[in-house]
Amino acid sequence: MKSNFEKTNCADGMTKKKWEIRETDADIRLMASVLNVSEITARAIANRGIRSKNAAISFLAPSLEKLHDTRNLKDMDKALERVSAAVSAREKIMIYGDYDADGIMSTVILYKTLSRLGADCDFYMPHRIDEGYGLNLSAVKKIADAGVKLLIAVDNGISAVEEVHFAATLGIQTVIIDHHEPGEILPSAVAIVDPKQPNCNYPYKELCAAGLTYKFSLALRAADFERAERAENDEFLALAAIATLCDITPLTDENRIIVTHGLAVLNANKLINPGLGSLITIRGYLEKQIEAYTVGFVIGPCLNATGRLESAKLAVELLLARADELQKRMEIAQQLVDLNDARKKLTAECVERAMEKISGKKLPKVLVLTDFEAHESVAGIVAGRIRDKTCRPTILLTQGDGAVKGSARSVEGYNIFEALYRNRALFQRFGGHAMAAGLTLSEENIETLCDILNAECTLSEENFVSVIRIDQELPAEKITLALSDELARLAPFGKENSEPLFVSYGLYVENARVIAEKNTIIFSFSTKNGRRLKGIAFGLNDLYENEQKIDVVYSIETNYWNNSADVQIRIKDFKKSEPTYT
Repeated sequence: MKSNFEKTNCADGMTKKKWEIRETDADIRLMASVLNVSEITARAIANRGIRSKNAAISFLAPSLEKLHDTRNLKDMDKALERVSAAVSAREKIMIYGDYDADGIMSTVILYKTLSRLGADCDFYMPHRIDEGYGLNLSAVKKIADAGVKLLIAVDNGISAVEEVHFAATLGIQTVIIDHHEPGEILPSAVAIVDPKQPNCNYPYKELCAAGLTYKFSLALRAADFERAERAENDEFLALAAIATLCDITPLTDENRIIVTHGLAVLNANKLINPGLGSLITIRGYLEKQIEAYTVGFVIGPCLNATGRLESAKLAVELLLARADELQKRMEIAQQLVDLNDARKKLTAECVERAMEKISGKKLPKVLVLTDFEAHESVAGIVAGRIRDKTCRPTILLTQGDGAVKGSARSVEGYNIFEALYRNRALFQRFGGHAMAAGLTLSEENIETLCDILNAECTLSEENFVSVIRIDQELPAEKITLALSDELARLAPFGKENSEPLFVSYGLYVENARVIAEKNTIIFSFSTKNGRRLKGIAFGLNDLYENEQKIDVVYSIETNYWNNSADVQIRIKDFKKSEPTYT
């Protein structure tokens, strides 16, 4: 029986997909017995690199008590001491955030923390178009003119060497809480809290900025801890969970703990943050379960849209709104939804233009595309979409203010940050990490950048294939509601903890309802034991040609309808069955 195949799956005929069944040498029967789960679930756990009993128990039951000691972060004590002193002395403090969900949540967590402690504080959200990412000299001057003595940069600052020095000349000291990769020279801040900086022995390096800010908040309030703060801690945990998911950080170790418990408290009280509750209400999830998918594709994009098309200050104001400010909350939340709708339209138009440029052409290893019509705020999203369609590292460049600005999205095996860093002389500024980066350069350097990146790139054609990694082949008869419930214990799903996928061969299509306007197919299959099984496929209408039997890759989920629950499969890919599978 075949375990994988390649095919063209996109309408443009560019992306190949390969089904690949994972292999493991783990003792699946023993794991299932020790963990009291089915062998199907045990194999999915083993496929995620979890082999020991303790690791499996921690994975299945993430505990807040397993969060690492915050003070092991380099400079954490210095940061706590300096911020505490500023609060006590009533020095004016400015929180300098970022315009994405991680920067927004970091700003809100820290602002609420400092306000509760009685600090004289305010926040500053840079404008993506007018100011760009991170600290800038003009903003620092404005902050100094406002009488600020302590600047706290969250989700930025690790590369702001010049800006931090300039702040110091104006009498401002700086504390940095960041998670981005540092350069060769660190800013001369009073304290830098970034687990990726040299000589930081913190055992987990993948926290997002809001995760770090959440832990900083806990430590800052430790001496003032009261039972009444529990609700506030839960609120901050929920905000950190949203940021962790939106920033697409690995859902391992502390991130898994934060997201698991953050989603739990959010589902227990969707109004735990009144402003967030208003957004959840407008998006129609007040009575629905909020999962990682909901955050990543329903809630998060609305928060991010403010920083893309307007100012992230709008999202911060929503999340700082009080419970008694209902009208204000609902109006701002609706603005966020409207901005996201506008963002989606801009994105679709830009993707269409980009695909028209490259469709039918032999593609280089690294795509460097220009679109001076594009709104620069959607460059990263569009680069990601093109990357997904072509399986190639993609940089999309748009026209900025006096320069060309762009965003990069990469693929496994190609560190885009390192590639850009090697050629940093070409840029006016850049930053990022292995899978994503932002850059600014002169138009005259575009062709040079393209030539150099492709000359240096060691990727081969094998890297330009989209691989669907399948946990195991599964007879359709084993797809049950009990199995769905058991697999749900592996959630939340995301980076480095993908949703378990299975393949079944020769599923008999009893009925297929094609909904063209929604690019959706609802299947009804009949299994060998006489059961009917429902399946739903999104975005795959072009693949279906009324086949009677198909091979299907899918995840297993529970469908709730009319106060009842039943198992169904969410189809990720399918093809016509070959006769040998009958």
